[in-house]
Amino acid sequence: MRYRWRWRGSASEQEILQLVQCCGLPRGIATVLAVRGIRTPETAERFLQPSAEQLYAPWHFAGMEAAVALLEHARKQQEVVWVHGDYDVDGTTSTAALVDFLRQWGVPVGYAVPDRFQEGYGLTLASVERAREAGARVLVTVDCGTNSADAIARARSYGIEVIVCDHHELMDLPPPTPALLNPRLPQSGYPFPFLAACGVVFKLIAALAERWGKPEQALEYLDLVALATVADLVPLVGENRVLTALGLRRLQKHPRAGIRGLLQCVGMAAEQVSAASIIFTLAPRINAAGRLGDARRAVEMLLQTEEGIAFRIAQELECENFRRRTIAEQVYSEALEQAEELLSRRGYRSVVLFNPLWHPGVLGVVATRLGERFQVPVILLTRIGGILKGSARSGGAVDLLQLLSACAPYVYEYGGHPFAAGVALRPEQLEEFRQAVEQFARHRELHPAEKPELRVDAVVNFSEITPRFLLALRRLAPFGYDNFRPVFLAHHVRVHRLRAGSNGQCRLEQHGVWLHGVVEPRLLELLPERRGLSILYTLEEQGGSEQAAGMPLVRVQDFCWEGEQACLP
Repeated sequence: MRYRWRWRGSASEQEILQLVQCCGLPRGIATVLAVRGIRTPETAERFLQPSAEQLYAPWHFAGMEAAVALLEHARKQQEVVWVHGDYDVDGTTSTAALVDFLRQWGVPVGYAVPDRFQEGYGLTLASVERAREAGARVLVTVDCGTNSADAIARARSYGIEVIVCDHHELMDLPPPTPALLNPRLPQSGYPFPFLAACGVVFKLIAALAERWGKPEQALEYLDLVALATVADLVPLVGENRVLTALGLRRLQKHPRAGIRGLLQCVGMAAEQVSAASIIFTLAPRINAAGRLGDARRAVEMLLQTEEGIAFRIAQELECENFRRRTIAEQVYSEALEQAEELLSRRGYRSVVLFNPLWHPGVLGVVATRLGERFQVPVILLTRIGGILKGSARSGGAVDLLQLLSACAPYVYEYGGHPFAAGVALRPEQLEEFRQAVEQFARHRELHPAEKPELRVDAVVNFSEITPRFLLALRRLAPFGYDNFRPVFLAHHVRVHRLRAGSNGQCRLEQHGVWLHGVVEPRLLELLPERRGLSILYTLEEQGGSEQAAGMPLVRVQDFCWEGEQACLP
């Protein structure tokens, strides 16, 4: 067993049967919904049929009327609007969406995306000066701004009004603007707190489109919202799930020229785009623009109306992404060895590592992998100028903002989300910071995981995997953070390997039912043929259409010998 097996949750037999009978669901799918807290026919139907009618009105935001008024005035007076973005997928898609929308309505608009290494995150005083030089009368921050009170005060002293579209936690005093759109703030008035920044920008676009008499125009930007929502790992529940489902449909049927160029570069048909392909294929290439170079390239690609130009930009990003992966693997190898030394041999319960040679553009990716592996907070730092800067990941163990707040005396600056944050500190405070993080971890009684956990949704036998089951499973998508692809358990399974060189493909049999399977090649070597196993698996489809299910593909995640205690409470 590579994982510790845990049930995802529990549900009563009555709750499961109610979903089976009232919603016409196979028992296994009803169980998945019930253990995830969706236990009534009404909530199940809303979950299974996401639609635009389920979206909240943008006017719930307390600052929306002020934001719309500022942009309406700028449009009428032909004043320059300046959009200040961020360099990740959420920031670049937010920038592209708002710039494109305002251009279509004839608003003079310019934008800036800061250099990750030279300028760092967020709206700075230097950013404000750039907007002033551009003649801006309205400055819109996207995916930043909540914690930029000083910079916003400077902008307003120049006569530049500021709109904030953000989703980060407030660290200090709120910025001095009435047009503050951030669903995480209690005073925001918005009923759903987990929007990505591009989701907030979509709400601003929706309000403007409604006010300007063309409300359906906002739907054109749902493709960018889906990209950002999946890539930024915000919970894929509630309104985020609806936005992503609608956005994926648009990506599949009406991809914009910039996306078509990217898809052509990676050799993917539009109808193949899914949440998984965003995470593993599209998002890393968009992110590569800012991780190793100028993030404006990603914005320009998304704004393109010429597919050929977008393709050429995508080729640049493809090369950058390959270089990023190479660098990340090297940093991961070094960091993993040091993390194991800290956790296994020195008894630490947290990981804080510094290496001046590590590339800052890959620290977030590496910290995420280490956090998932050990399930403790991980903070990786490198030197930029005279400051140590890097990325923090929670490992699912703590709220990072609580941790960093507790360590504030040793931190130069920090910000982000409970599970992912950026941090900076002075070199002389590194050791004190490391000990403060460790003290926090010990106070919370954290322990490094010998094995990562894998959550199991339901026992599903091969005989239950029918076309009807696969179609119902498809309705649980899109899968992503907090709405993971279901993991099923099956007992008494036998493995039959195919010929050598089959790249992990095999045949699986349970009680006379045969299915095609895929196992990691290294794991497949450990699987004994014809001996009964308990397996954890996910299901995918090969082929199929919107109306008909494809052939089931069993992807084995882990196994144990039959008779072992497989699942623990």
